[in-house]
Amino acid sequence: MAAALPQLHEDEIDELLYLARANETDDLPVYLAEVQKLPQYEGASAADILCAAVDAHSGNSVLHYAAANGHSDVIKKILTSASAASPDAYKPFVNLRNSSGNTALHWAALNGHLDAVRLLVSLGADAAVLNAAGHDAVYEAEQNDKNDVVSWLLVEGGALDTVVGALKDQEAAEGAKEEDGDEVEMKMTMGDTSEGGETGVEKGVESLKVDDSAKGQERAS
Repeated sequence: MAAALPQLHEDEIDELLYLARANETDDLPVYLAEVQKLPQYEGASAADILCAAVDAHSGNSVLHYAAANGHSDVIKKILTSASAASPDAYKPFVNLRNSSGNTALHWAALNGHLDAVRLLVSLGADAAVLNAAGHDAVYEAEQNDKNDVVSWLLVEGGALDTVVGALKDQEAAEGAKEEDGDEVEMKMTMGDTSEGGETGVEKGVESLKVDDSAKGQERAS
């Protein structure tokens, strides 16, 4: 992997994203080779160019579009190129979050593309990554009734440990709240002599609401 990713021209990014979205399995590697030959990208590998092909506004990569549409053959070509030099070096690309915090795995899962989900996980996609709404890939699949994806992620995809861990954290947090509540109630009963009568207990945190403008694209075929 190059020390720094190449700065692709907007037209080059758009073309690579289009080819991934349109399932152009033959044209994608041809165009990728053409871009590689340009003098300004000397020394950049195919993986470097693919990793650099990210939409500046949405944060979507070629992998997002291929995964959203279940284009397994394109995903194979992308990930084969990305992992050829060093699989670990390109894991951040596989788990890249767009402007709404969604990874390619989120999109593949919520659209029910099980083959794409399997491919992504096999090459390092992390089912524990949360989007900006605080949802993981299992949650997105479950909300969209993609039960086969949910079952596979929980049993084979390593998501079960994450779910169990999250439940334990939630139980611990709820237990801490109950203890805080008992303490506050005791103070109110006995009389709080602190200045202003403040208990120091937070009133709560508002839920994060995300307007994911890319949602329509996620479901687009």
